[in-house]
Amino acid sequence: MREFPYVKVDAPTPFERGVQYGEQAKAYIVKARNYYKAYFESRGDSWENVCRFAADYADLIRGKFPDLVSEAEGIAQGAGLLFADIMVINCRYEMSKFPKIPECTTGAVLNDATEKGCTYSFKNWDFSQGVLDHVIILHVVTEDGIRILGLTEAGQMIRDGFNNYGLSIGTNNLQSVYDSAGFGMPVTFLRRKILMCQNFSDAEKLIEESKRTVSNNILLTDGRNSAARDYEWHPEGVNKLEPEQGILTHANHFVETPEIDAIKGRPKNRDIRLRELLKARYGHITPEYIMECMKDHEYYPLSICSHPSPDGDGYTKERMTVSSMVVDFENECAYICAGPPCSGEYKKYHL
Repeated sequence: MREFPYVKVDAPTPFERGVQYGEQAKAYIVKARNYYKAYFESRGDSWENVCRFAADYADLIRGKFPDLVSEAEGIAQGAGLLFADIMVINCRYEMSKFPKIPECTTGAVLNDATEKGCTYSFKNWDFSQGVLDHVIILHVVTEDGIRILGLTEAGQMIRDGFNNYGLSIGTNNLQSVYDSAGFGMPVTFLRRKILMCQNFSDAEKLIEESKRTVSNNILLTDGRNSAARDYEWHPEGVNKLEPEQGILTHANHFVETPEIDAIKGRPKNRDIRLRELLKARYGHITPEYIMECMKDHEYYPLSICSHPSPDGDGYTKERMTVSSMVVDFENECAYICAGPPCSGEYKKYHL
């Protein structure tokens, strides 16, 4: 069975953490850089121009999160690459948006819905199958004792994960009619900063106040206080979705304001399907049952568990479940499966 490489960084400064990260994950970061170089060049964009554009994000980020810019510079040094290379990997969402590939199904269940009165968050990350070879598990320990464990493309700050203060995030691609080219806070930097928060209110403030030019969805879970809220984050504001009967799910469309969804006519079924499966075991949900739900193939090829469809359209030809993760706050661990969970195996990783 495939397993993702595991990278742990623990150093007294952000730059030194970045160097550790870059040195340990160098081979995978180079793969990520090469993957996006080929992608952008296939669109007719020169790598030089792509790098220049990505590097311009640094001034905006440095004004808000200078520690993370320092860490990105360390990653570049450790991996033997240019700072601009690392910025492209971290800004690829904003710079490309990959509008033809729906990404991800996320969810959270609170105490009343579960068998042992625990809180869990979970996500299937659906993306192009080409990224599978450069995904890593990233475990970060900061100088002030914050511990973060999650999944990411090598070289990125992080995608999804949880921390030792009981906070987790699961994210989805969204595309609204308000999205535009420009410079807003790249989601990889924002996600990482959220996971450096010690309470729900500070994390929510970051989500609500960050400048944005493209849309994104963030499901924030508080495992210590059994709370969750979903944020449909777009350039004109933030929609907030609350759990229903202790269950909250989301996929790749606007639920609160469907009229601003930029991709009309797209199937909108994965979040509803996941909620139905979870409600069927209300009060008796376990991590093992969540894992079974994440293997579901109803509505294939646009199902919760996804596989490439060679004869499919732009949505499905390359789309697959790259990873699946279930966070168990009570035991401070995550169960992570590399590739589609129906054919893979969940491995336990402790925070």
